[in-house]
Amino acid sequence: MVSLNKSIYSILSLCLASVYAAKDGYTIYHADDFPVQACTGVIGKTATFFGEDVTNGFCDVKNQPALGTMAECIEYMMNYKNKNSRKLFLKSCKKSNLTEDQYFAAFQNATDFGFVNTTAEEGFNKSTLYYKPVLLTQKKVDRAYDAVATRWYNYNYAQWFGIALMCYWFGVLFIAGAINLCYFLFPSFIKSFKGKLSNAFRKYFTLPALFNRTHVHHKVIFKYLVVMFPTRLESIIVFGWFAMALIMCCTNYVHVVPNYIWPDRSNELGRKVADRTGQIVMWLMPPLVLFAGRNNFMQWISGWPYARFVYIHKWISRIVFFMSIAHAVGMTYNGKKLGKYETRFEEPYVRWGTVSIAAMGIMCFQSLMYFRRNNYELFVLVHVLLAVFAIAGLWIHARPQHFHYFMIATVSVWVFDHVVRLARLASFGLRTAQVQLIANETVKVTVSRPAWWIPFPGCHAFIHFMRPTCFWQSHPFTIVDSVVETRTITFYLKVKGGMTHGLYQYLAKQPSQTASIKVSVEGPYGNPVAINRFESSVFIAGGNGIPGLYYEATSIAKRFGEARSIKFYWVIRHYRTLEWFYQELQKLKDLPSITPIVYVTQPHIGLTEPISATLTDDELEQEEEQEKKSDSYEKEDYIVKLRKKLNHVEFREYRPDFYQIVGEEIKETVTPLAIASCAHGSMVDDIRKSVADHLNDSKYRIELFEQIQGW
Repeated sequence: MVSLNKSIYSILSLCLASVYAAKDGYTIYHADDFPVQACTGVIGKTATFFGEDVTNGFCDVKNQPALGTMAECIEYMMNYKNKNSRKLFLKSCKKSNLTEDQYFAAFQNATDFGFVNTTAEEGFNKSTLYYKPVLLTQKKVDRAYDAVATRWYNYNYAQWFGIALMCYWFGVLFIAGAINLCYFLFPSFIKSFKGKLSNAFRKYFTLPALFNRTHVHHKVIFKYLVVMFPTRLESIIVFGWFAMALIMCCTNYVHVVPNYIWPDRSNELGRKVADRTGQIVMWLMPPLVLFAGRNNFMQWISGWPYARFVYIHKWISRIVFFMSIAHAVGMTYNGKKLGKYETRFEEPYVRWGTVSIAAMGIMCFQSLMYFRRNNYELFVLVHVLLAVFAIAGLWIHARPQHFHYFMIATVSVWVFDHVVRLARLASFGLRTAQVQLIANETVKVTVSRPAWWIPFPGCHAFIHFMRPTCFWQSHPFTIVDSVVETRTITFYLKVKGGMTHGLYQYLAKQPSQTASIKVSVEGPYGNPVAINRFESSVFIAGGNGIPGLYYEATSIAKRFGEARSIKFYWVIRHYRTLEWFYQELQKLKDLPSITPIVYVTQPHIGLTEPISATLTDDELEQEEEQEKKSDSYEKEDYIVKLRKKLNHVEFREYRPDFYQIVGEEIKETVTPLAIASCAHGSMVDDIRKSVADHLNDSKYRIELFEQIQGW
């Protein structure tokens, strides 16, 4: 119910924001908008009938040359372009009280006098007032109409294409939501897709990583370029959107010859490209901000993990940046050709547009994983500051043409997300948590929760430690409802760099390496997954990836009892790791449907070395670094006693090959099987690869649930 309310509030917020965007910035032009503008423009390029301070000069009965020339143009316009041209002109002259009889009288007067060909008249000077009706041609009038029509129809294309590119994501997400709903409401229907055709589609399109294996595990290229490859499905979805954006930005431009607005072809096309790309950017800004937020209602609808939305957010932002560059280049070229570049750049709105593009470019570069991994807090701070300049600059830049209403929608989405985040923190309150350093590698945080604040399997929350050095920071951690105390939640924090290393240093100096610290928790976030809809399940955890999977597995075991077959694999480096999850492992004695298997890869090595603040985020690399430094060995009697206390757990003292293990589990299953993973990147990638490769080894539906979040 909480998630449903959140979704409803989010939809209402986005709809209200869209109303602002539609108020002035969204305009669809029609054929009736062009005749008067085209005639006004082409006559103004031919001769000058009145000063710049005169309004509605063509509606002035006293200025017979001007009115007669306009009537000539309007009558030409009615021949081929728009039969309503005369009515439209008279409507535009409503304030001047121009009648149709006066209109025809002026036209007849000009005809009787004779329309003058200004190009053949000696001494003609366009910059001085002219007092004779001007000769126009059908071709010239038609081309004037085409010049105006193609300009504003290009605006229409920009609006339609912007809507299409925005709705693409909502369409994809609603399809994903329908599929996700089927997992819960119609699991038998999902399980029926198990044949060779279905398996082939999943093997080659939906399950594998983009380049067959590497997905979660980071790849380092040229020493500093750290990349994470998406899944093939994510790549296909993003590529489809990118192809749409490319086609919509590069096609359907019309060049009119002659063109009284932009005589030069490249000048005309440069302006039209700039107009289209600039307006499309406006439509993409609200979903760009929405997908980066924590309170994204589309995440609840689709069932997609937050990491996938961050991946989409990155690609939308990159395309928005390149569209902005195209807009700037087109407007620069247009201004240079018209001799208006210097005067335009003196305008504040142009300068702020430049600031916005510069901020976007820096954000795209600064969001590289190298910067995120080395100092995440600094990355967030700089990213937010740059976003403020980008949005503020775009707001000021778009205001003269009333497109700033899209920025109101964008800011509304951002404000809504942060208001909800603050409300979550306030509702949880400020509570005292027991924080303990265990096994010199994990920080255990135990804190009471409000009665209504109920976590669910697979959820996570952001925790704020109210300490002078880190109170502004928040990081996501998986939640486990305490197995010992009621209305109590537990977090297990892997000691890495940044905030967790600061806690490590603080706790290492405390008695029993334990302290009471004020905390506030923002959450719970995430979506329930349909693992419990499968008759058999295999959970594979590595290191600190166990809490969420443990919560999921025990929830299934408690609900279904021995009607479900559950295997639980946990890979750890040394036996000391068991200390911080000992109570939870003991509780598995009461759940016979769960078969726990623990792999200890370095059974006789103890972790006694201090943890470095420069540790990598990759858990496997951390283990290897610690193994190189550790020269201590665990006492045999400690291991024997520990294994005796956990005699319901099977221990295997070697490094497992989960590509092979998962393949065997798939071959041996006699029911539909769910495989859930949360471990270091290379292990998770091996599991994904194995599932994709072994789908046809079973006659049952095999489903992969990847619980790790990486962004």
